[in-house]
Amino acid sequence: MNMKTALVFGASGLTGQHCLMQLLASSKYESVTIFVRKKLAISHPKLVQHEIKFDDLASVSSAFNVDHVYCCLGTTIKKAGTKSAFKAIDLDLVVQIAKLSKQHAVECFSVISSIGADKGSLSFYTSIKGQMEQALIAIGLNKLIIARPSLLLGERKEQRLLEHLSIRLCKVLSWLFIGSLAKYKAIEAKSVAKALIVYANKENNSNECVHIVENDELMLTGNR
Repeated sequence: MNMKTALVFGASGLTGQHCLMQLLASSKYESVTIFVRKKLAISHPKLVQHEIKFDDLASVSSAFNVDHVYCCLGTTIKKAGTKSAFKAIDLDLVVQIAKLSKQHAVECFSVISSIGADKGSLSFYTSIKGQMEQALIAIGLNKLIIARPSLLLGERKEQRLLEHLSIRLCKVLSWLFIGSLAKYKAIEAKSVAKALIVYANKENNSNECVHIVENDELMLTGNR
């Protein structure tokens, strides 16, 4: 079996850290590279860390000579400070990473979007996610995996009060998310990470290059 190489963005985030640890533990990958603003306090024979400024990705474009790119970047307007700063990360930076992946003929590009992503949405958040999806599709990547999770569950490094309250509410009312509402059920970040890796390594038996994976399918695949 030919082992793969991977590049992960957002490895310090909730889903990104699960993606990183699962890739390191996987027998399918021989090396995993991460780009981070500050090096993570972990070491592993497979792991290569690059401490960089994300406004200078072109200078380290040789690191894109990998099989799979996992883009787990994501922030909030509160953390970013402004809507334009949020857009710069969740849209502009993601698109830049995808374009570099295209230039280096990356086999598969996986990205985390959001349930309800739609460029025409009245919600700024889901509108940006929709714009991001459309921009990535237009690039023409060899294989594009777009994950659309609902509310993510897991231990975050930073506290997000509104999100914390939403998670508690979702857990209490989890019995309501059945039938047509099942697709909105909160999902463990580690399940999203597992699903991304499964889909990236899945043989493509069709001519479809774009695979949009909704929350219910992420849950089904990630919990196997």
